[in-house]
Amino acid sequence: MEFMHIGLPEARDCNILQHDLRVQNDFVSKLIGHKSERSYRENGSNLNLSLASMPQVCGLKWSHDDRELASCGNDNQLLVWNQHSQQPALRLTEHTAAAKTIAWSPHQSSLLASGGGTADRCIRFWNTTNCHQLNSIDTGSQVCNLAWSKNVNELVSTHGYSQNQIMVWKYPSMTKVATLTGHSMRVLYIAISPDDYSYWCR
Repeated sequence: MEFMHIGLPEARDCNILQHDLRVQNDFVSKLIGHKSERSYRENGSNLNLSLASMPQVCGLKWSHDDRELASCGNDNQLLVWNQHSQQPALRLTEHTAAAKTIAWSPHQSSLLASGGGTADRCIRFWNTTNCHQLNSIDTGSQVCNLAWSKNVNELVSTHGYSQNQIMVWKYPSMTKVATLTGHSMRVLYIAISPDDYSYWCR
């Protein structure tokens, strides 16, 4: 069994480690790409970052064909890695706040969605084959999580400040299918039921 692990922020570590339980090594590869606190200070920043605000990896997802790994972080970057390099193949920097979440489309190869934090509020769509941003839509709130429907070409987004809503979008038109409210705080997590008709959010 192989799995990926995000370096703990307590260690001021923005690395992604690949583990293989069949070997004795602590890890078999290390992916380095997201900026660490040291990088911010080397670039001349005088910010005194707390542990909670320290640069870190926020999301990690394999593409459905297992050829690409996407990661996002609160350094505002979205990185795409292939199986042959320990450096990112793509570095996407259009988010103006933390890139909080990512989701690969099950309907279209190389289509990746990403969601930005409070100062960005956008869901962005990328073609990872040619590095093009296909679309961007301002949702009005921090984007906390994204999930694609398996049966229809729709995307579910969950949100934080300021509206704490759940939204269902038709892709590629990005017309709203539904807006669900009722949460008083950020909706951080989402799970789609096996029948693809129900959503559990927290």
